[in-house]
Amino acid sequence: MKNILTQLFRIVIGALFVFSGFVKLIDPLGSAYKFEEYFSADVLNLEFLIPYSLYLSIFLILAEITLGVMLLFGYKAKFTVWSLLLLILLFLFLTWYSAYFDKVKDCGCFGDFIKLTSWQTFYKNVLFTPMILWLVYDYNNIRPIYSMKFSRFLTILSFISFVFITYYVLHHLPIIDFRAFALGKNIPEQMIYPEGAKEDVFEEEWIYKIDGEDKTFTTEEKPWDIKGAVFVDRKTKLIEKGYEPPIHDFTMENADGVDLTKQLMTEEKLMLIISPSLDKADIYGFENIKKITDRALDNGYMTYLMTSSSREQFNDIKTEFDLDFDMLSCDETTLKTMIRSNPGIMTINKGVVEGKWSYNDWENVKIKEGMGRRTTTINFDLKKQLEDIFENDQKYRLIMDAKTPRKRDSLMVVFGVPKDSVGTDFFAKQQQLDQENLVRIEQIIAQYGYPGKSLVGEINKDVAWSVIMHSKSVAKYIDLIKEAAEKNEMSYPKAAEMEDLYLMLNGLPQKYGTQTAYINDTVTFWPIEDVEYVNTRRKEADFGLTVQQYAKELFGKSYIFEPITMEDVKRDPTYYDRIITAENNEQKTKKQTDNNTEVKTKEILKDTLTKTTKDTIK
Repeated sequence: MKNILTQLFRIVIGALFVFSGFVKLIDPLGSAYKFEEYFSADVLNLEFLIPYSLYLSIFLILAEITLGVMLLFGYKAKFTVWSLLLLILLFLFLTWYSAYFDKVKDCGCFGDFIKLTSWQTFYKNVLFTPMILWLVYDYNNIRPIYSMKFSRFLTILSFISFVFITYYVLHHLPIIDFRAFALGKNIPEQMIYPEGAKEDVFEEEWIYKIDGEDKTFTTEEKPWDIKGAVFVDRKTKLIEKGYEPPIHDFTMENADGVDLTKQLMTEEKLMLIISPSLDKADIYGFENIKKITDRALDNGYMTYLMTSSSREQFNDIKTEFDLDFDMLSCDETTLKTMIRSNPGIMTINKGVVEGKWSYNDWENVKIKEGMGRRTTTINFDLKKQLEDIFENDQKYRLIMDAKTPRKRDSLMVVFGVPKDSVGTDFFAKQQQLDQENLVRIEQIIAQYGYPGKSLVGEINKDVAWSVIMHSKSVAKYIDLIKEAAEKNEMSYPKAAEMEDLYLMLNGLPQKYGTQTAYINDTVTFWPIEDVEYVNTRRKEADFGLTVQQYAKELFGKSYIFEPITMEDVKRDPTYYDRIITAENNEQKTKKQTDNNTEVKTKEILKDTLTKTTKDTIK
């Protein structure tokens, strides 16, 4: 019985360490990043060890997987089990420390294959420690497979294989990619919060100075309404963690802090050069990056470098290697997750990851042949103006639409909105910006015509459309917008959306099913012309969804699309007050005509009565 228990524990512990070591072996950089997190000032405060993180990572991975192999093969049993005991005690301490002090959320024990919290990993180590202690006690019953010589041969062969794999993945990419940015993954889909997902629960504390003393209030107490209260600070505390999508904290911000993620995720040919930190990049790798990005640009790819480093650092490298593309900013941790190479190369097609390469493999990068460079006629001054306008167009809208206080606070920092302005009328502020934007857009249109793709590039081609959609000038510019879409100067679906809005504002059925309205106390789709053909028209206009699918996206999966008619709309008592329509104008004209007729009749009667009276007196 004693020997059976020993052999069982031997297999369990050996397999555990081999598996745990292998999922880290194929991605040693991931383990190095985890070491950097442990060594940081906020955790163990051993920052002097951070430069050695990769070496320590490789040593620990090789030790872990080799010891697991040695235990299974029965090679040097006493040395093996004592070494395993030292490792498990080290893991016990690290996971307890991380869990108790809430320092590291994911220990990285199984790489990116299995995500465990620090407490889960700590309890796992607690479970396996007695097994290792038993093996230490009964190591004499751990016998070699066939012979000691054969076990030694298998161990050495395994170790050489492990070293080769480590070398290969460090110079290329991990053999298996378990992360959310793996080949074939759809980035936008993994950023979505599913319907009904549990949200973070926050508690906000407001600190206001009252009568010279700082006092803390809850949001419900509305301290800003207290006479004489002076704002000091606001703190947001996470009470309960909600659902977190696989991809979060992913942004693609340009030099002005505008997030271009939504626009770029619609690009069919997008190449990203990933460098989490330019300070730590293989600087000579940019010689290869120059060659492949020139090829990509010549074939119509939108190309950017994504980094967490400063624009000054990027400009230095851009000048040194004559790079012909701009940079986007993103969180360093997110960039490290995207690709295990610095710099690395990633190609994306409408949000789907098509290819990933290390800079060492630049010659293997697959480039789709295309139409040539797309930036030769770009008016960069106008492009910059539109980027500024778009930032103002989205400024308060994004803040008002933020799903969590943390996201709202982040956006307020990005847009330079004071944090004590929460509770003010952001809608009124946005309306003021919309009016200013419209003036600038009308000046641009007067000078250039519609500022479309050939003038300002793919990303900014729809900025003017967005500003006009948020104004009262749809009727004035609808023909210009439709013409721009026909010439491929802007997105055709957006032109179709404006046409629907124009029709709705004129009391007519829409064509593409993009507009909803509050009708008869219900939010529903505005009537659609020949509704049975709406999906055919949507397909021709390049909408990705049918109207039924779009309805579920708007109102939830349980929503059933049921079209209404103009007669249904006209039964709404507020119809003529809400809609600026030709029919409404006719009603107003008729009403005014009736009033004029009534006045004129009264005047005639009055004149007749006066004349009759005078004749009678006379």
